[in-house]
Amino acid sequence: MEYRIVQILNNNAAIVHTKDNKQNIVMGRGVAFHKQKGGLIQEENVDKVFEIKDKNTVNDLTTLLANVPLDFVTTSYDLIDQVQTKYKFAVEPYIYVTLTTHLFGAYQHLIKDEKDVNYLPDLSNTYPIPYQIADDVITGFQNNLDISFPKSEHKSIALHFINAHTSESIKEDKNQTENDEIIKVVQDELNRNGIYRTQQNANDYDRLLVHLKYFINRLNNNEPDSLPVSEGMIGEIENNYSQAWQIVQHIKELMQEKLQIKLSLSEQTYLTIHIQRLI
Repeated sequence: MEYRIVQILNNNAAIVHTKDNKQNIVMGRGVAFHKQKGGLIQEENVDKVFEIKDKNTVNDLTTLLANVPLDFVTTSYDLIDQVQTKYKFAVEPYIYVTLTTHLFGAYQHLIKDEKDVNYLPDLSNTYPIPYQIADDVITGFQNNLDISFPKSEHKSIALHFINAHTSESIKEDKNQTENDEIIKVVQDELNRNGIYRTQQNANDYDRLLVHLKYFINRLNNNEPDSLPVSEGMIGEIENNYSQAWQIVQHIKELMQEKLQIKLSLSEQTYLTIHIQRLI
């Protein structure tokens, strides 16, 4: 079988036509190297075929492949596909980029032997299936790439699946102007505190932007927060991440004042953890 190239994303990925005249993304080491639009890719050179599920898929994957090794991306994508089928647990398409970005960041901390305290609550009694999924994901990375994520990652991976769980796909953004304004409020406040995107913090900064993107999706779809936040958890975060917490409090005020958006305690917690990484 052969795939005809519609668009080359990089040396390792391309958009191709399928037999039924749809378009998919194929990934594999060097599959598009020295190829051109209209050229052919042999099936035996392809490691992963990924369906284009929404308008963000191509841009998200292109950005991801610019920062994350191909074998890491394909392993993450394969595991997300496998657990959805195994547990009949459908998730929004955005989890492919958000979870892969998170796990690659966790891997970088791991190889640098940097400790990353995880203050997320254990919700395994309430959400047993996402925690089983997290076990499978961690085992998959161990078996495929010999990466041993710490136990603390179970909670983070499970939370990605809890938040992304759905029975229908993400709707189109309703108001792009407002969406851009949300991101601008956050970036302006970061800049005011001397926090900019640099070569050193690029991965963590991009993780924050990806999180904001899907926070916006939740707003547009009127989806409730999935993370219950206790007073004790807020107290721990406020004490341990005081500067980041104060920045988020100002962001909360600005969103309420300028955009009439109320930032939940759950979202304040997420943002604080992301901003703390930048600090």
